[in-house]
Amino acid sequence: MKLKLHTQPEVPTEAESITPAIINSLKIKEIEKIKIYHGNREVHLADFFSVSNSKSTSLEVEGDMHQIKYLGANMTDGEMHIEGDVGPHLGSAMSGGFIKVNGSTGDWIAPEMSGGRIHITGNGGHCIACAYRGASKGVSGGEIIIEGNVKNELGHGMANATIVVGGKCGDFTGVNMNSGTILTFGEMGIRTGAGMKRGTIICKDNIEILPTFSYDCLYSPVYLKLLLKYLIDNTEIKIDKEFAEGLFHRWSGDAIEMNRGELLVYSA
Repeated sequence: MKLKLHTQPEVPTEAESITPAIINSLKIKEIEKIKIYHGNREVHLADFFSVSNSKSTSLEVEGDMHQIKYLGANMTDGEMHIEGDVGPHLGSAMSGGFIKVNGSTGDWIAPEMSGGRIHITGNGGHCIACAYRGASKGVSGGEIIIEGNVKNELGHGMANATIVVGGKCGDFTGVNMNSGTILTFGEMGIRTGAGMKRGTIICKDNIEILPTFSYDCLYSPVYLKLLLKYLIDNTEIKIDKEFAEGLFHRWSGDAIEMNRGELLVYSA
């Protein structure tokens, strides 16, 4: 099935019903009558999207959807391919399936995600894979790949998952991180890994190391080679041979959380 945005919403619009499981189980007339919220006003999906059959087995969504929130929310299986930018809360509470975005996204992508995969070819906003305010833990599983840049608080409070960023990161990457892996290829903001309890943050670029981290050693992590091979085969992120086979400085921290997390910084 294919959805194409024909009218740009004037205000943020909540469309959590746009998932493969829901859309592909209905006929076109039924899909057109799905209720979404344009601001605080209840409208039909057909007010903003045209619906047509597609030869693809995945759900295809097309248009400039920077005002559309909660695409793929609570998604459990299937595939969604999005052509264009999307708004906040993409993949919220997602537990399975695959979302591919050929574009950029807003803030709060994949909060409370527990499984599945999200691949974004453009940039991401603030609070990617971040715990909602008041929650002690963020994403608990899955894979998120962003080929461009992201803003602040990537992976805040994450409990598990693998996150890869091909470009720059803002401040507080991995703050209060509980577990999981973050791999970054570009420049980093300040306070990377602040308050992290466990988990691994891998940085290709030099970063400011907080004084509450302790230097351990210089080594070559074997598991990183496997992850990099996967990225070479499945993304457009440029990975040079020297980085793939290089050595990394290991720092343990944060000391306020018993030094059980690690920062791996590439030794160029």
